[in-house]
Amino acid sequence: MPPILQDLQDVLRGFKMTLDFNKLFSAFVGIILSVIWVLVILAFASAFKLVDFSPFELITGFLLSPRFGLCSLIRTLFSAIQTVDWGEYAALLVLILGLLAIWSVFAGSITRLAAVEFAKGEKSGIKDSLAFSVKKFWSYFWCPITPVLGALFFIACNVIGGLLGQIKFAGEIAVAIGFPLAILSGFLIVFIVVIGIIGFLLMYPTISAEGSDTFDAMSRAYSYVLSRPAHFLSLLISILVCGVILTFFASLGACLVMKTTYCTVGIGMGDKFDTIRAFISGLGSGGTSIEPLGPTSMKFAALMMMLYIVLVKVAVGSIIVAFAGSASTIAYLILRKDVDGTELFDVYIEEEEVVPETKENDKDAETSGAKEEKTAEVKAPEKPEPKPEKPKVDEKKPSDESSGGNGSSSEKPE
Repeated sequence: MPPILQDLQDVLRGFKMTLDFNKLFSAFVGIILSVIWVLVILAFASAFKLVDFSPFELITGFLLSPRFGLCSLIRTLFSAIQTVDWGEYAALLVLILGLLAIWSVFAGSITRLAAVEFAKGEKSGIKDSLAFSVKKFWSYFWCPITPVLGALFFIACNVIGGLLGQIKFAGEIAVAIGFPLAILSGFLIVFIVVIGIIGFLLMYPTISAEGSDTFDAMSRAYSYVLSRPAHFLSLLISILVCGVILTFFASLGACLVMKTTYCTVGIGMGDKFDTIRAFISGLGSGGTSIEPLGPTSMKFAALMMMLYIVLVKVAVGSIIVAFAGSASTIAYLILRKDVDGTELFDVYIEEEEVVPETKENDKDAETSGAKEEKTAEVKAPEKPEPKPEKPKVDEKKPSDESSGGNGSSSEKPE
């Protein structure tokens, strides 16, 4: 079988692994918290005039839109930050750091679940996976930040070298002599950023499968991409193809479900339901002329329907995120076997998961041994207390009485 078909067959196992409640739940909660975080940051940033985009526009432009495509979401998020001054990048920085904190927990949980399931063939609990991701929180958190910091370091070196060039006479000579170092620094910037973006697919699975830290995740990601570029590209293409197909069918299925629901409920509810749909469609399309709904009950029904639309979109996104985490973990384990020769079933299991059981067994053994000792002590017969021996004089009394009579002495009278 050609390598790309073998990789595609392995990645297809990610479809089955995606349909797991624990992974879908982690992805669902992660998306909900991400949406809330983005809306909160946009609310504060727009209130202080830092961005020219309100959370209401994000809600109506994507969350309530009848489209389920990810392109509109990416375009909306990029257009949300329109800064005009350096100080306004604080909103973007806080937004990114918050999203990294959220997904350091939930993406770590998804990849941990996928690593244990693919390697061991067994499903771990959501509680264990979340506990693992929380324990390795800083390792997950620094994975995407460390390459950026490395690139910023070399950028700062070039900037400082350029500032030295402003010195008269000596500055131009220093820049001319040190320009090869600037070229090397520029190469390192491009290398760190490009390979970091490509290899980021393997960083989270590395921590989840090895129980290691950020440095190990980065070194393995860069090493696997550079040592097996063809194999990595075949896996990446397989993941992208499967991801696009899954996204299309998940979105199509959600649209069919919603349209069927609209039609069947609309038949029974009549004009009231058409009015609510028109109101929601007007909000989603960004229309300015929206007819009022009238009674409070109609407004409540429209509000709840909008909430259900958002939840359906989040469910579709959860399927896509769960597949991305599962497929990237499979890709990492396959590349690890190809590069390092490590077997697929070799996954880090925390000692804490086994030690408590042995301790409980020891305690049970101790308690059972103590019970046996106690029962032995109870069942053991008590030794009879020794009876006091009669003095020898008393033993000779009967013979004396028979011979001497009346208790007199045995000596003969003179």
